[in-house]
Amino acid sequence: MLYGAGGGVAIYRHGEQAGHYLVWRGRPLLLVGDSVTQGWMESGSDFDQDAYIDALARRGLNLLMLWAYKGTNRDFQTQDARLGYDAPECWPWRGSPDRRNMDLGRFNDTYFARLRALVGRAEQRGLVVLITVHDGWTKTSFAGHPFNRQLGNGPLATREQYVELASYGREMGEALDTGWDWRQRNQYYQERFCARLISELAPYSSVMYEMFNEGEWYDAELRRRHEQHFLAFFRARCTNPLVTNSDHITADDPHRDAKVDLVSLHPLGWTGHAPRFAAGFRTLPPRPYLYSEPVPEFDGETPSLADVRRSMWETALAGAGWVNQNDTSFGWNPKAAIAAKAGVRDQAYDLAGHCARFLARADVHFWEMAPHEELASTGTCLARPGREYLVYAPTAQTIAVDLVAVGDAALAVRWYDPQTGQLRSSTDVAGGGTATLTPPFAGDAVLHLTRRP
Repeated sequence: MLYGAGGGVAIYRHGEQAGHYLVWRGRPLLLVGDSVTQGWMESGSDFDQDAYIDALARRGLNLLMLWAYKGTNRDFQTQDARLGYDAPECWPWRGSPDRRNMDLGRFNDTYFARLRALVGRAEQRGLVVLITVHDGWTKTSFAGHPFNRQLGNGPLATREQYVELASYGREMGEALDTGWDWRQRNQYYQERFCARLISELAPYSSVMYEMFNEGEWYDAELRRRHEQHFLAFFRARCTNPLVTNSDHITADDPHRDAKVDLVSLHPLGWTGHAPRFAAGFRTLPPRPYLYSEPVPEFDGETPSLADVRRSMWETALAGAGWVNQNDTSFGWNPKAAIAAKAGVRDQAYDLAGHCARFLARADVHFWEMAPHEELASTGTCLARPGREYLVYAPTAQTIAVDLVAVGDAALAVRWYDPQTGQLRSSTDVAGGGTATLTPPFAGDAVLHLTRRP
């Protein structure tokens, strides 16, 4: 099915690589973006969301990712090296964990107005917004979680209970019954939040939903059933692309689930995962892949900017989207401790922008290409054999490329410097055999070969 009627983000359904990429506003899309995780919600009114969006858009990034909410309180925030103070968190519901007056029966209109403003500006500036709906971080933050019954009218006594619903195959009614048990109320409050989220963002064409963040520590079967329930809940109400994080859900095949549009992965460590994404690309029926959370997060010091850069290029040339899990983006709250790292934050944006702009504007037909690691000595290659090749070299090295499929034609040679964003043309190379080429600059390099007419 092609979603996104009326110009919304949709699955690209044309050509040999149909089903592997996205399309928005009539243009194929390979996602390269930034994730502020819970920083937007935790910082509330202190977060300059307009400046954040503009910083990404100015560099050509096409994706902004955030979590709908995460458990937090004054103690968590003051001890958090990213914040360091009691920030004015903006909850979907009225109340505060610090005052122990969370009220899941009353929505916070300010939260939804602020979210609409963010999505609207992002869409205007050409950014897709990916929202992670369910909070997997009760594992460390249950003391500040709005569903904790000690903080208001939440239904949960322990953190593990979040994925326990009264019925995984049936929705609760739209009116609360005071006689319901905790499982029924848990399901009810989660469903009402999801319904409000869908309704509030329905006017926008740029929104995607990821069902869950890092839920691997829950009971595996209950976590799987919870995800299936909410995939069905969203699919019954919207045509927005739905994303499943399948790292720890092995009982379901996301490629054969009609409710799933994209597959996201959270592999540990930033580099070396191209083979995993390439394998996902080759799995049928096709689904776009997204590296939605490199782990552990980028904090301005670790991982290095070189590893951040390598991570995005390895992933993109495996045919998958990529997002920087970027704690330095909390710094758009000028009161946050991590705002002192604005310089390195901006460098990370620059590097992601180089990648996003090259794919979008440098006459690269990625939507016609597939991973072909066997064609390049570096093992990282996106290609339409015989027509076009993209090769990434993580270190300064001579690159050998198998061009047998080109036959007697010549190929134009261009080198792209992922550190600076500079593109250089070079002498044509002949097809029909193996070509050996050396980058004209030091460090990592991207080689782009296109067949001459």
